[in-house]
Amino acid sequence: MPSPQRTAAAEGAPPKGRRRSRHPWRENIEALAIAVVVALLFKYFILEISKIPSGSMQPTLMGNPEAGVFDRVLVDKLSMRFRDPRRFEIVVFKHPLERSRIMVKRLVGMPGEDLRIVHGDLWTRPGASAEWTILRRPPAVQAQMWKALDLDDPPRSSWRVAAGGTGWRTRGREIEALGPGRVDFRAGQRIQDGYLDGYPDSLRDAIRRYNRNNGGHDVGDLRVTGEIRAAADLGSLTIELSEGPRRYELVVPGPAAPPDALAVLRMRGGASAAEPPVERFVPFRLPAGRRVSFAGENLDDRLALEVDGELLAALDVPPADGLPATLSLALAGGGADLADLQVWRDVYYQPEDRREATWAVSIPPGEYVMLGDNTQDSADGRDWEAIPITWIDGEGETRAARGNSRDGENPISHDPDGPSPAGPLPAITRFRDEWGELHWFPTASARPGTPLHHSTVPRELIQGRAVAVFWPLKPHRDLWRLAWLP
Repeated sequence: MPSPQRTAAAEGAPPKGRRRSRHPWRENIEALAIAVVVALLFKYFILEISKIPSGSMQPTLMGNPEAGVFDRVLVDKLSMRFRDPRRFEIVVFKHPLERSRIMVKRLVGMPGEDLRIVHGDLWTRPGASAEWTILRRPPAVQAQMWKALDLDDPPRSSWRVAAGGTGWRTRGREIEALGPGRVDFRAGQRIQDGYLDGYPDSLRDAIRRYNRNNGGHDVGDLRVTGEIRAAADLGSLTIELSEGPRRYELVVPGPAAPPDALAVLRMRGGASAAEPPVERFVPFRLPAGRRVSFAGENLDDRLALEVDGELLAALDVPPADGLPATLSLALAGGGADLADLQVWRDVYYQPEDRREATWAVSIPPGEYVMLGDNTQDSADGRDWEAIPITWIDGEGETRAARGNSRDGENPISHDPDGPSPAGPLPAITRFRDEWGELHWFPTASARPGTPLHHSTVPRELIQGRAVAVFWPLKPHRDLWRLAWLP
């Protein structure tokens, strides 16, 4: 009599431990379902990829149909489940007045504080009895916020030789100085918040054709960077900045300076001509014949001087009135070669109606204020308005809702295409409420209320933070949208 093992083998049964499933299609469906569930959970709780649809954060994050550039950013959702958002992070959140709409802005105002804009700068205080202090960004964030004022390869130099400068030559972003003298940046022009400042060169022409908002505010927060190769007879390099009557000097001794010469940061011209200058001294001098990178800035009421990427000295100064600014470079005693010069300006936050100099808000506990880096073209906490509307529905009942007031978009009235057999058709209004629901009702029955400012975002609407830009990459346009976001 054959053994059970041989009988099973003769009938084609699989050996013990290797039995085939009678329903392989069911296992595939189960595996696919598990994969979908895992992907959805990953997207909902951990990471998500988001496309930037608008230009409110340009040029930090691009979303521009004219230029055909729409950044893709990686959104970290996990960390926000274990901690609260931090100031100056780029956050992703639901619009507080239109919760079906996802927004991407920079968080600038924290719960329980007062926040205001004065002459383009952000100020904060913990309560009405406290003093206002200017908000200064961390270095990594500030590096993102600087906007270049010149092209990488300008057809003409933005620097004009002024006093002295005999035999000086300017070419693009380079200056060959054969002796003492001075050059002025954009001489005879006001340095203002131009719309195209900071955009990549390859995108400026495309955006210029559609831009109708050119700023017009004088900017005092400026930074100049470059390289200098000092001649042996150079006495000093001076970076000269001004805000109205206020004068700032950042002086770096050269190889020919006296042995006891020190680098100095100096403010002249305070509230009165008799006010003494504010100064800060630090040991340093430029070497002869060797290229040295330098940077000087006036930012948020602080002067700073950097050499070879390191902070050499900083000096706090009293607030200025945001009057017209100038920038010059001066050489004393001898000459030098200056290369890779670039001037940058800080973001100039425009107030709510774009005309007044100030804007302020008191932030409730548990809520935050978001602003766009593209302050000239950003619908953000400065101008959000909640509009309440009541109307009569088709059954004669009075209904009410509240939503995001957007000129020409919400609410919006539609005229009928033509008359019906029963006579002329009434105009219809479409209104999207704060929960994303659409309402249609006769325009004649609508009773809009007074729009109310709503400048803050509750904590529960914040979904995550943008941590990196990874697309698009367009080598033919010299465009590489690839960066970590601090």
